[in-house]
Amino acid sequence: MSGEPQPAAEPSVIRRGALSTGSVAVQGLLRFLYSLIVGRLLGPVWLGVVNSSISLAQLLSFVGPAGIGNAATTFVARARGAGDAELVTAMTRFLSRVTLVVSTVLAVAAALLTVLLFAPGDWLTPGLVALLTFALSAYTFVRGIYFATGRVDRALFWDVVTSVSGLALLVGVVALRWNALLLLPLTICYGVYAIAGWPRRTGGVPRLTAEHRREIVEFIAWTSIAALTTGGFLQLSMVIARAIGSPAEAGEYAAALSLATPATMIGSILSITIMPTMAHAVGREDHGSLRRQTDLTTRILILLLGLAYGCLILASRPLVAVLFGSRFQAADVILPILMAASFLQSINVGSVTALVTGHRRTVRVPSVLSLAGVIAGLATMALLIPSLSVVGVALGFLVSTVIGGLGPIVVVWRTRRMHWAGLFLRLGVGTVLVGACYIATRQWIGSYWGDIVVAVGFALAWALIMLPELRTLRRTKAA
Repeated sequence: MSGEPQPAAEPSVIRRGALSTGSVAVQGLLRFLYSLIVGRLLGPVWLGVVNSSISLAQLLSFVGPAGIGNAATTFVARARGAGDAELVTAMTRFLSRVTLVVSTVLAVAAALLTVLLFAPGDWLTPGLVALLTFALSAYTFVRGIYFATGRVDRALFWDVVTSVSGLALLVGVVALRWNALLLLPLTICYGVYAIAGWPRRTGGVPRLTAEHRREIVEFIAWTSIAALTTGGFLQLSMVIARAIGSPAEAGEYAAALSLATPATMIGSILSITIMPTMAHAVGREDHGSLRRQTDLTTRILILLLGLAYGCLILASRPLVAVLFGSRFQAADVILPILMAASFLQSINVGSVTALVTGHRRTVRVPSVLSLAGVIAGLATMALLIPSLSVVGVALGFLVSTVIGGLGPIVVVWRTRRMHWAGLFLRLGVGTVLVGACYIATRQWIGSYWGDIVVAVGFALAWALIMLPELRTLRRTKAA
């Protein structure tokens, strides 16, 4: 196992951003390919079983481990910056102990919730979900330590090694028809990563002061709430779909979810890139720079994600058929809804980052708005699920993203006096165009090739609609 974090030369900002981007991309690709292999080879029922179990483990990892990983990234890095090696060691050991305790509790909760919500009829499935939850929680902490200590290259290395190995193991499990063990490859993947990077215990480590412990625990609590009300609700929707729908419906929802979320990596990658520069602008009180970065980020995301999601919505029928097969035809109804929700959840990266890195009073705004969105989303699900089943779950998630996704944009638009009226007018025109084209393809176009032609036509129209943003992007690259 690796030793306590040692001082190391920090990678350049560009290299760190590139490595971080690679790490996010590898993890996103792992989840997508895992779903694709299970769904394509085993069908909707097994995909629903596997993805709902993974979503439950991920949901529980947001309860504490996500906050612990963020705490490692923040506090260990801060201590390293101060040159206090003893404090680095003390914080690392404290966080590692908290991780073990929290992960154990969550693993037990995962097993009990699997029995209560999914009624698998055996104890192997709850046991595997418990192990996956523990491994994922430990992975999240170790990843935070890697980023805190500047070892982003090592994080990417182990992401690649464990992901490739995990997918190979999954293919082996499917080939041998050991379907009951479908969660095991992913569990091994996260477990090996955690073991490889877990800090080694050393003697004579100084204890943290009560003030340090209190500050870290409060930080973990707030960041966990933020994680639960954003990414956590996405995973909860999958759990709810499995709990209320038939096994086949849960599989269709899982297929749609796996196709709707990869494009959100664009927002995640951009967030990693812009957060340090926005924080620096705040530190030097350069409000003009912060405003420009927020504006440019929002325009880029709407331009790129509007193009990506618009085309994917219109080509959703051939997309589902080619990737998952005819057994997942019903996922075509769910996919456009989840894509619209993912779009709304992703375009606010600039605004959320501006609020989080800005004044202390604004840090909690995204979390409060996300929580309001979750409450509205759950209420919508309660109303629609009796008549619409898993489609009602998707619509509830869409409602939550309207509040949690657009809310931060509205706040920044008003408080920072952004010139976004034209931008969102063009977005509205594009949205109406997607809706009209979607209705046309479902009513009058029966072929997959027709859907693709319409999607290409939308791409050209979107480029014309967003011409001002294209010019802005060109000017920025030239500057």
